[in-house]
Amino acid sequence: MTRWLQSPSFNVQWDEGQSGFHLESPGRSLQGELGSVVVKRGHVVSLVTSDLTPISVKRRKVDDIHGTAEELYIRYQEVGGLLLSLWIRVYYARPYLLLKVGLLNKGPAEVKLRRFFFRTLPQGVQLAGELSGFYSTGWQSWSPAGFLARDVRDYTAPLLLRPLVGPMIHNANTPWSGKRGCFWSESVGAVVTLREALVAGAVSLAEQFVQLYADLRPGNLALLLQSQLDDVPLEVGESRRSEWFYLEWVPLPAVRESAALIAPAWVDPLAQYAYAVARQMRVPQPRSAPTGWSSWYIFGDQVAETDVMANLASAAMLADETPLQVLQLDQGFEPLWGDWTERNARFPHPLAWLAERVRGSGFRPGLWLGPLTVHPKSQLAQEHPAWLLRDAHERPVSAGWIAGRFRAQALDPTHPEVEQYLYDLISVAVKEWGYSYLKLDFLYAGALPGEHHNPHLTRAQAYRHALRIMREAAGEDTYLVGCGAPLGPSVGLVDAMRIGPDTAPYWAPRVPLIRDLFQRAPSLPSLRNSLRNVATRAWMHNRWWQNDPDNLMVRDSQTALTEAEIISQLTLQGLTGGLFVLSDDLPALSPAQRELAVALLPALVEGMDPLDLFSREMPVEVASPLVQPWDNWQLVGLFNWSTELVERPLPCTLPNFDLAEDYHIVDFWQRRYLRLNHGAPLPRYRLAPHGAVLLGVRPVKRAPQLVATTFHISQGGELTEWQVDGATVTLTLQLGRRAAGEVWLSLPAAPGRATLNAEPLGAEAVRAVARGIWAIQFRVDGEATLQVCYGD
Repeated sequence: MTRWLQSPSFNVQWDEGQSGFHLESPGRSLQGELGSVVVKRGHVVSLVTSDLTPISVKRRKVDDIHGTAEELYIRYQEVGGLLLSLWIRVYYARPYLLLKVGLLNKGPAEVKLRRFFFRTLPQGVQLAGELSGFYSTGWQSWSPAGFLARDVRDYTAPLLLRPLVGPMIHNANTPWSGKRGCFWSESVGAVVTLREALVAGAVSLAEQFVQLYADLRPGNLALLLQSQLDDVPLEVGESRRSEWFYLEWVPLPAVRESAALIAPAWVDPLAQYAYAVARQMRVPQPRSAPTGWSSWYIFGDQVAETDVMANLASAAMLADETPLQVLQLDQGFEPLWGDWTERNARFPHPLAWLAERVRGSGFRPGLWLGPLTVHPKSQLAQEHPAWLLRDAHERPVSAGWIAGRFRAQALDPTHPEVEQYLYDLISVAVKEWGYSYLKLDFLYAGALPGEHHNPHLTRAQAYRHALRIMREAAGEDTYLVGCGAPLGPSVGLVDAMRIGPDTAPYWAPRVPLIRDLFQRAPSLPSLRNSLRNVATRAWMHNRWWQNDPDNLMVRDSQTALTEAEIISQLTLQGLTGGLFVLSDDLPALSPAQRELAVALLPALVEGMDPLDLFSREMPVEVASPLVQPWDNWQLVGLFNWSTELVERPLPCTLPNFDLAEDYHIVDFWQRRYLRLNHGAPLPRYRLAPHGAVLLGVRPVKRAPQLVATTFHISQGGELTEWQVDGATVTLTLQLGRRAAGEVWLSLPAAPGRATLNAEPLGAEAVRAVARGIWAIQFRVDGEATLQVCYGD
């Protein structure tokens, strides 16, 4: 066998006389073939490299966006007028391999392209460890994501409900699995063993929807990586190529051996993939996420102008302590779904008037729109029936059952008049009405199958085309949030993206009359479903966009959420970073409730790492490292998603956690301190049903040392300066809001004098927390400098 390509991570072996390609790494290998499926004169035809004769083979060095690579380029003999080509690249400084398939139609007739693929041959998968499961991520914002054990059955919507919910959450051209041990994932997925994971997907996601299929049943182990071409025509003389397929073996942190003192460094198993996509798609540096308020989860579609004005007044009055930047009107202002330029009786003034009032109070006006879906009886649908996407029988394509009230219809994003409509709608909202923050929802409708006006675009291309039109109309200064959106083709065009189902003021899905049937449905609105995706798609944050974990609710009325569930929501949303949007009635919130919410401000920049992303369907251990010039520590979130009280220990697998060191551990919400001495048993935390604990974990260093702050969930990330001069500690906090709280310090001796902004603090401001640990209480007005002198 001839060795053709070699890199530190992959060896590519191939011989003309062999049936497939060998993609090898130490201890594991894939043997597979590449190809294309077309429809030719009504018949489905497959072209597979194993059945074809190569006529040209080139090995060459290339430089691309990822660096220097060795490339193998093969052209195969023409069969029936079709000529298949492939490219394989391995990189000297990247741990992955890329593959691409191309097809040229030399005639004599047009064919329809269905898909390109890479698939393993029988017995063609050799793993280096015991198979444990599969990581899957769904098609769009609301689709479920997470780890699935190898012997479970992935969620499949009941047959009777698929016409209602299928268009909203499921790629129409991807099969529902339904079999135990058989899984589909969109854009990327991972086959997981106890030692490592095979991450497989595509780094280019703009033109075709990409899937990974894995059959993990004993004796049937097989993989399929494909891109969907949706039967677009390939005319004589025309060629098309697949997306760049991606393969990477990722080592997983091993379980700490009993003799090991230091846990291994954490490696996000999807980080390399996420960054590779960002490079390939030329994603600009994500902009900082604004903070805001939304009308949706408190007023719903019955929102009125008076509701917005009342919350605007409260936001202005509370601006010093609750610094919101955006006030966003959500759905409910329109007379009928789809007639977005009109308004109902609850909004007596034009939307431009409302935006002016918001802007005049010092806030950024935000607006929700559902630009690609319409109500069948809307004025838009009635006046422009040619704009509707239709099936082969000329019937409007269903966009699913919206709000439990009507079956929506989709616009054809390739129709020239729809293109102009989308541009005009967004231009009006931004330039005429004055809204510089737009949330665009139900965007999946732009990627539904149907008889498009332009049949040459794949569904992914049609959707991205529409989104690009709206991005250009909005302008670069407008902050664009995607929702209900196919994730892959959205990369690079939105500033923030909802990455989970709608949250709700209740834990599990609630559907009137048939509640029990939907309790486990993973995409229906509920806090549980929302938080699952917040954890399982955390790896996208700050790489593709700012993650939108959905709105935060801390109220104790008009809600079924328990106190423990609210704390879990605060903890996970706070650790993930991204958008911070409150959706309570601001005038009704108590000071204590507001204090809980603003503890998340400013948002964490780097986000979090779920340590059990590849071992639990809903992660329960999350870590977020923080680094300052004078110290580094970890935030650790522990969760209980069950209905029973549980105890969770501090994970000994925390990245770089050294059992030979002592640690300061602070429970942020309960304001409890623990010193963990080396050799002592790890602390255990009792968690209420659906509850959480948020810990700050710091190695003990020679005093003086910062132990925690109570102003912000980072417990010290808000500090911009730390100086020690003799027996004096000086620190500066930049909070960006007015707040009361404490700074906890480890000191060699009791504090003797403390000043805030050079003004002395009284003795009552100082209290002992534990031996050698002191709390200094004070108020911050945006920024403050604290100086503490200790000893004599």
